[in-house]
Amino acid sequence: MPFSRSFLSEEQLLCSICLDVFDNPVSTPCGHNFCVTCIGHYWDSVKHCQCPLCKQTFKRKPDLHINRTLREITEQFKHMKGNLGTSGGDEARPTSSGAADTMKVPLCPKHHRNLELFCQSDLECICVECGQTEHQSHDITCAEKEWQSHKIGITENEIQEMTKQRMEKVEEIKQSLVDIKVSNAHEVQRSMQLFGALISSLERSQAGLLEVTEINRRSAEHQAELMITELEQEITELRRRSTALAKLAQTENYITGLKGFSDVSTPKTMKDWTGISLTCDLGTKTIYTSVCQLLEQFKEELQKAPAFCLSVSANQSPVKSHPSKTSVVDVTLDTNTAHPRLILSEDKKKVWCGERHQQVPNNRERFDRVVCVLGCEGFTSGRHYWEVEVDGKTDWDLGVASHSCNRKGKITVSPSNGNWFLSLRDKNNYAFRTEPSTALPLSMRPQKIGLFVDYEKGQVSFYNVDAKMHIYTFMDNFSETIYPFFSPCTNKTGKNYAPLVISPVLMD
Repeated sequence: MPFSRSFLSEEQLLCSICLDVFDNPVSTPCGHNFCVTCIGHYWDSVKHCQCPLCKQTFKRKPDLHINRTLREITEQFKHMKGNLGTSGGDEARPTSSGAADTMKVPLCPKHHRNLELFCQSDLECICVECGQTEHQSHDITCAEKEWQSHKIGITENEIQEMTKQRMEKVEEIKQSLVDIKVSNAHEVQRSMQLFGALISSLERSQAGLLEVTEINRRSAEHQAELMITELEQEITELRRRSTALAKLAQTENYITGLKGFSDVSTPKTMKDWTGISLTCDLGTKTIYTSVCQLLEQFKEELQKAPAFCLSVSANQSPVKSHPSKTSVVDVTLDTNTAHPRLILSEDKKKVWCGERHQQVPNNRERFDRVVCVLGCEGFTSGRHYWEVEVDGKTDWDLGVASHSCNRKGKITVSPSNGNWFLSLRDKNNYAFRTEPSTALPLSMRPQKIGLFVDYEKGQVSFYNVDAKMHIYTFMDNFSETIYPFFSPCTNKTGKNYAPLVISPVLMD
């Protein structure tokens, strides 16, 4: 039997949380009534389950059920209130119960009630009756609020991050391919120097070396093309899903939205590219060994020849691949070696070039022509690693120098003179200081350089720390103490005033 409006007051039927007429009311053990979704969200946001009105605390979250009687009263009240609003009664007032009032909500085919709830266990929209029967033990939320939570862009952000990672991996592979091409060029040059002086019987070995390096270079290029194609296909798929999600976000129909979201958000299987890099063995070691075995008279010359190679993984520094074998050096700058124009920070971790000479002793250790400084720490054995920030600079030199290197007057920089340097000139021109210099075309501008020295192997390697990429490796023979070398170069009327900064190594 319908209730007379004179016996009903809207205040009696208001939820104290949302301040609106009850929507599927439930009763707490203390006797107070709330909307089922309101009290659920309230308990999710507080540490202890308690009644919002009387503050009675419950030891565990109560198992709430729809108060059928109160729901029928509330629905009759809403119906009566709507009739009064249509007839123009003085007390009529518009009510709001969410998007369900402004659009046609599908009915449950079993119970013929609005599909207002969403079962997170079965990922489907259900009615209240369904929630109290076959979905009683499932995790149930308000369907409209569930759809709104999916529209805030969390999945979109994840897709954007995955796209960014794959684009960075494409750049990494391209740079690795550049390094392999440079390494190939070095091997070709090396082979020409070695075999040029040998008798004609070695010409077939030389041709074989060129053929092997070319085959491996082409193999690396083919591998790179396949990897880039696969990455670009995944990027295209991610962008397609991003577009579909953006289109879905415009709909207010949560049924259509949730169904479409389930289709779009289910990702296709994608490869984990984290540990995948482009590497290539140029295959020259076997040929050199064969040459040494066949021609003993040239063996000593071959062994002394410097080797240009990628001797470590292109995407990981040796300190992180072999931490127990590598010493992370806490390098400090040696003031006794600093050129008079150089300014050192108090902690001896930063160096930059000033405008004029300072009054310093002209001791024999000090450089008087080249604006450079050595580290205090010298190496006579072992593996060592340190990192230097070069952000903001247009010119610099970094590497190692021998104890006996020339420090007075003009210096000829090359490995034969005890200097193993990586250099930057005019903001974009990178080179290793051989005779002549070996140009290094880098597609990514390093902000921090990692330097690795293996004294016994005669290895000096340089890394782009932030990109986790190998830049260059030089092999030689060390016979005396070597020191870290730093040159911020002149300040170029302020354009190159930023300092070189020795930074702590992060072992993540």
